[in-house]
Amino acid sequence: MRRVLITAVACVLLAGCSATPPPPDVTFYADGNAIRATPQILCDIAERKCDENADAVVGLKIRPGKVVQVSVSSEIAEEPWGVLFSYLDREGKRVDASSRVFLPANKQHAYTLELPDSADQLLFAAVQKLAVVNGDQLLRVGQWVMEVN
Repeated sequence: MRRVLITAVACVLLAGCSATPPPPDVTFYADGNAIRATPQILCDIAERKCDENADAVVGLKIRPGKVVQVSVSSEIAEEPWGVLFSYLDREGKRVDASSRVFLPANKQHAYTLELPDSADQLLFAAVQKLAVVNGDQLLRVGQWVMEVN
């Protein structure tokens, strides 16, 4: 009986130690609502493997001109990252834009996305985690997407 109990405890402990940690996440907050996004794309450069999940795109209702707060987990902030976004301006013209790239030395875990005009309507925002390859090239290794409903 004692041997069975020890074996069962060892199995539980080993299973807990080998469990895969959850993927890093991003929280989008706007207009009084928040939503957490899991990665749409997440790559492991060492293994040359990317996992994609089209269902990871999240939706959030945001009125024109509203500010969006973007918060990233430590796993994302430990690498270069930035925010891509598109919006419709006052005349209905689509504008594509981005934040600057945040570097790990900045310890930046949040970004405030503010559109130029109060009539502008955000269409989507995407956090992109980047990796430096070949000394000076940035490669997208993760992406978290929020679409405006």
